[in-house]
Order: sequence, then structure tokens, then C-alpha cells
Amino acid sequence: MYYMDKLTERKAQITKLNIMDDTFFHKIVEDKETCEEIIRVLMQNKELRLISSRAQFSLRNSGTKSSVLDAVCMDEDSRYYNIEVQKAERDDYQRRMRYNSSNLDTYFTEKGIKYAQLPDVYLFFLSDFDLFEAGETVYHVERRIRETGAKVDNGVYEIYINTKVDDGSEIAEMMKYFTDSNGRHPLFPKLSERVMYFKEVKKGVAEMSGVVEEYAKEYAKEYAKKCLEERERQIVEEMLRTGAALEYISKVTGYSIERIEKIQEELFACVN
Repeated sequence: MYYMDKLTERKAQITKLNIMDDTFFHKIVEDKETCEEIIRVLMQNKELRLISSRAQFSLRNSGTKSSVLDAVCMDEDSRYYNIEVQKAERDDYQRRMRYNSSNLDTYFTEKGIKYAQLPDVYLFFLSDFDLFEAGETVYHVERRIRETGAKVDNGVYEIYINTKVDDGSEIAEMMKYFTDSNGRHPLFPKLSERVMYFKEVKKGVAEMSGVVEEYAKEYAKEYAKKCLEERERQIVEEMLRTGAALEYISKVTGYSIERIEKIQEELFACVN
């Protein structure tokens, strides 16, 4: 009885998740066939075939900013696809896409390769908000020559898709399922079957609940760390306001003089 109650509780928690949630999306796209179905819809190409699909693809760069991409796939023509999902507006997402593109080029390019051999890269940004606020479901961002208006192609394609605008297309229908991920959908059999596995099948529920629990633990750690950092900064600011010497603040807080000077500059710039 206790086990059944626990299973029911877990299913209730997971039922609330949808594909736009990071934790759920990452499990969904671990399956290559499901990811293939998603990309076929996004590309409007029913013949497209993937040969690989990786969720939470980590691009580690020594000495520079690293990144973890939500999903990276490659098709049989060696074209790469990066899918990112985002629910909140809190960053410069176009520059983020630019950074992802450069990281993918660096990671997958072999030494000595000619530039003409660089693979095409499709960057999909799926959001719960209309980034460009122009009332479109899909936005294709292209490079053009300002003086002539001619399109120029470097093999990188940016496509921004949102859940807010329903233009009646197949893509819009899939985005609706991304936000209300329940039941089976006749247009997206692989995707909805994967969703139901994690929401209804005992083994899938157990697997998904484990991921959610780990995510909750990591989130709690990050939140505690952020609160501590914010409190430490408040202490530095309070000491600066009282006129304490930088060396003394450094000794008390462990902050470097350079870091304290930067906080001082930001603090009094706001005051002025």
C-alpha cells in the first residue's frame, strides 16, 4: 500500500511537467527516434534521418566559458541540429545562439579541415515567449548584404519558435503539445509515446522521479550558494558605506582587493 501511494504521488508530480521543462525535455530527447520526429517537424522534412542524438551535450573549453546544450543531433548528411528550450526571459538569447554555434564549430571541426567542409548547423530556440514580439510562430533569422538585400549563406541557420502564437501549422501544433504534454497525439506518435512512458509506465515514472529529485537537490544547492554570495556582497557593501579600509574588508571577507574595488565602483556609481 505504501509503495502504491508513493508511486501515485510520483505520478502526480510528473504529470505537472511538460516538454518545455528542462528536466523533462532532456529525458525526452535522449531517445534518437523521438528527437528525429521533433526535428522532422521543425525542418518540415519527413525524410530526414538522424544518426545520433545527445541530450545535455557538454562543450568544455579550457580557460573560457563552457556550455551545456539541451540537445545536439546529427543527420545522415552530417548536418548538426542544436535544440534549446527556454521558459523565462532573462538573457540575450541571440548572443547565446551565436556562442553555441561557435562552440559547435570548434568541437566538431577536425584540424586541417577546409572551411568549405564545415557542416551546416541548425540552431532551434524554442521558447514560452514571443522573442521578437511580431506575432509569428516561427522566425528564420538570415544573413543579408545591407546594400543589395541579397541573402548570403555561411551554413548557420537560426530558427526561433514560440508557444505563444498559434498560426495553425504543424509546428504550432507540436508546440502546443510541448506546453500541454498529456495523452497521445496522432501527429507525434514517437514524442507522445515517450511522454506517456515517463508519466504512466511504472519504470518510466521511477526513472523520471529520480531525475526530478536530483534536479531538486542541485537547485537547492545552487540557491543556497546564491543566497550566501548575495549576503557576502551585502556585508562588503555595508562595510564600504561605513568607510572601512579595503584591506580590512579583504581580511574579514576573504575577497580580493580587486573584487572589492569593483563592488565599490558599482555601489557608488549607483549612488551617484
